[in-house]
Amino acid sequence: MIDNDSPDLASGLRHTVTRLYLTLRRNSPINELSAAQASGLAALVDYGPMRMGEFADRESIRMPTATALIDGLLRDGYVTRDPDPDDRRAVLVAPTDNGVAIVSDIRTSRDDNVTRALETLSDDHRAALAAALPALRELQTRMELS
Repeated sequence: MIDNDSPDLASGLRHTVTRLYLTLRRNSPINELSAAQASGLAALVDYGPMRMGEFADRESIRMPTATALIDGLLRDGYVTRDPDPDDRRAVLVAPTDNGVAIVSDIRTSRDDNVTRALETLSDDHRAALAAALPALRELQTRMELS
């Protein structure tokens, strides 16, 4: 049994969340985008237009990688790249309507997949997952800030 202060809690949580995410990706593949493109596009949808440096930082990638990723999304019509009105030397990247739609479609597909799996769990397990959501969200927030 894992107690609240055990190093096994961090390891078990990390392993389970990672495997859960990989299973979700495998069961709801995104044929149009690579995993990196899907992550980057979702960040733009969630956080709005941003400069390339902020995008690279948010995605934890180097600038050349961010530029290549945005170039691919731009070529496929999922993002725009426009001059920053506050600084002519910088550009802002933003999702297009098509980019927002594909992220919405992906999320709907994955939500449907999770809903079907949740329906197979016991009431107690569904209640435990619902009760854990606030703590998981707080953990995500704290990890993003560190």
